Amino acid sequence: MTQKKIPRYRTIADGLIQAIVSRSYPVGSTLPAETELCEQLQASRHTVREALRIVEEVGLITRRQGSGSEVIADTPPVRYRQTVDSIEDLLQYGNASRFTLYGAQEVVADASLAAALGCAAGARCVELRGVRRERLQPAANAVAAPGLAALRVAAQGVAAPAVAAQPGRPFALSFVYFAPQSARRRDKLLKLDTALPLMLEALDARTLGRIEQTFEAVALDADGAQHLQVRKGSPSLRVHRSYYNRQDELILVAISWHRSDIFRYATVLRHESG
Repeated sequence: MTQKKIPRYRTIADGLIQAIVSRSYPVGSTLPAETELCEQLQASRHTVREALRIVEEVGLITRRQGSGSEVIADTPPVRYRQTVDSIEDLLQYGNASRFTLYGAQEVVADASLAAALGCAAGARCVELRGVRRERLQPAANAVAAPGLAALRVAAQGVAAPAVAAQPGRPFALSFVYFAPQSARRRDKLLKLDTALPLMLEALDARTLGRIEQTFEAVALDADGAQHLQVRKGSPSLRVHRSYYNRQDELILVAISWHRSDIFRYATVLRHESG
């Protein structure tokens, strides 16, 4: 499968964000003028303006005509913005985060779970529990390369010198359910060291046929709040997804709760003429 090419403006925006987060451009400073960015990054003015629009949208800069782009924050208020118009896009954001399983058990399906999994009520199913975290971030006291040099490294995807890292914040709690399995597969799913590879194999974009998903705004209960490191009752986006293979057979069901302060979900809708 051909990997979708990342637009040039997105690459430049990611480079600008990385340069600001690493404090190459501290809060209160201004980014280079558009003309300078165009020259240094060998990009058109339209491309640079679109990149700056994205950086402004995530809350790191403010732009005023004649005054340039001022850095107003070095931590994006919304760290993960998932824009989706294909199955590949839906799975892509996992590459920018880390998913860790912390629990696996057999559960007896109640009427609701049985309906979701297409099995009989009372059937013994497998439940996996995991937390998704932000990718590792540079430590706050890491020394960053100055100015446009750091930006060029980030925007062009060149390897930068290694710096100390700190764990990212948890932003999603997920419960993953499998219908009754063969004894051998069930045993593997109930062991954390073998469950994750099986789950990732099941979610291979090359074998998925469709994904059904629903969204709901809910308050986190005590358990969810504890895992996401927020207060009980904090708002969250609850996402229920059912994954099917190309033969239209249900593979698994995943229910996730996302922290509202660092996660945003966006879809792209296109008109189909004809």
